[in-house]
Amino acid sequence: MDSKTHPPRKILLVATTGGFTHAAPVLEIGRVLAERGHTIEFATLDGQENWIKGVEYGFVTETHLLGTGPTADQLDVHYRRMQAWDVRKGIEPSFISKCMFDSYWPQTYHGLKKIVAASRPSFIVADFFVDAANDMLVEYRIPIAIPGFQLPGTMTSEDASMQLRIKNELVVLCDLPAIIRMFTFTRKMRSQNGVNFPVHKPKKPDYLLFVNSFVGLEIPRDLPPTCAAVGPLLSPTWPPLDTEYETFMNSHKSVLYIALGTHIILPHQDITKIIIGVLRLMEEDLLDGVIWAIPETGRKDVTGNETFHIKTTDEKSGVSLADMLANKHPDWLFPFFAPQRAILDHDSTKIYFTHGGGSSANEALFHGKPILSMGIFFDQISNTTRLVAGGVAESLDKFIFSSDEIYAKIKKILVCREGESYKRNVLRLQRIAHIASRRKEYAADLVEEMIYDHELRFDKDGKELRPMHLQTADSRMSAFKANNWDMYAVCGLGLAAIVGSIGLGGNHLWRNRDSLIHQVISVISGGLRYVDAALGR
Repeated sequence: MDSKTHPPRKILLVATTGGFTHAAPVLEIGRVLAERGHTIEFATLDGQENWIKGVEYGFVTETHLLGTGPTADQLDVHYRRMQAWDVRKGIEPSFISKCMFDSYWPQTYHGLKKIVAASRPSFIVADFFVDAANDMLVEYRIPIAIPGFQLPGTMTSEDASMQLRIKNELVVLCDLPAIIRMFTFTRKMRSQNGVNFPVHKPKKPDYLLFVNSFVGLEIPRDLPPTCAAVGPLLSPTWPPLDTEYETFMNSHKSVLYIALGTHIILPHQDITKIIIGVLRLMEEDLLDGVIWAIPETGRKDVTGNETFHIKTTDEKSGVSLADMLANKHPDWLFPFFAPQRAILDHDSTKIYFTHGGGSSANEALFHGKPILSMGIFFDQISNTTRLVAGGVAESLDKFIFSSDEIYAKIKKILVCREGESYKRNVLRLQRIAHIASRRKEYAADLVEEMIYDHELRFDKDGKELRPMHLQTADSRMSAFKANNWDMYAVCGLGLAAIVGSIGLGGNHLWRNRDSLIHQVISVISGGLRYVDAALGR
């Protein structure tokens, strides 16, 4: 880096209530910026500083703690609420959870203010849960970038019926009371902390908005220069398989990997349905091994006294769920945590059963695995729709799925009787994902552009000399001018005046037609008499 034209700057990364899956894209952008010589600091909630311990994130020079986050009980209530949420019946439950997460805005806001006062960063890259980053943009004019999981909207209306499109628009109206309550809560909370302006989220952002996805999984659409799809934002390295996993993967040739999220607490009956469906696939030798990562919290509702009859060589033997969870069956592994990317990268893994989270979707496609997706909440539901539309997945409804459906859909993917469409589409999107994963460099380019443009478009007194270089002109214009409505109005008025004048004139002529005809005849007669006189007739 040329220190004269591209001087290194201090960049603050912020991730709070979204969990590590939200922090990871932020850290990946920070990694590239660190490689370019910039100083990287990280701000997060108490207890989450362990995310950056170790060699992988050694580029972080300082960590700032912003205060406590949601309690285990709050998170448990949130995840159970979201698991019971049926998006088809409205979106009110999601607002309840959003208010819970937003209630931690004050400490993030005041914490960032202290950091800025002590040592002002040149730029902030923050998870999209961190509304306080937008406040730093407004109050201190610190440019920001917000990495998010996907573009607004699940799909386009290209293939949607009129009825579905109308229903989709009515969702907001139906949940308007909940939306009003959420905005009232937010406004009151901000006012109590001395912030009397709303959250800064213009229609066309005057900050960078990064999408942790790629076109192919995302539907192509027009975007402003400040918005870019730069995903999949994935670490270039991942923990390898240890001896236990290596032995398991090498001794099985068709493995199903199941990971339904760190916080998902499946009911016992759902776990039973999944096992029964998978056992049918194993009996037909379509699968010969299963790795199912279930953290300790995810086992709260599981009872271990159920017995399953599992095929071993030429006969079936009874195995209790408790023994399976204790890894006492050679074809089943139930770890609390699994080296996910190493498992997905292994040739023996044939299919990935996931909740469809943004990171999981990116990792599955990057490592080239077909997917059975059961979205539980938030972006998982829309990601599932995208994966199915991309031809790489089958979906399950969390409320009504059955063992037979699991068996049929996994078999459909594994057997690939439809012209091997799953294999072709997985390979297609894998190749695209590998190319798209380089765009983290482009994300870093945009951050640097924003830094240097921002620093030199203000004078020493803080007066803005020129607009942001990535801002489109229509953002600074009224809607009437930007859409040429004013010009159309003037032209319309001019045309109306012309048409009106013609109409009035015509009406006048018509009403006085007898007199006008008489006058015309008189003029013609006079003319003829003049001609006769001139000719001496």
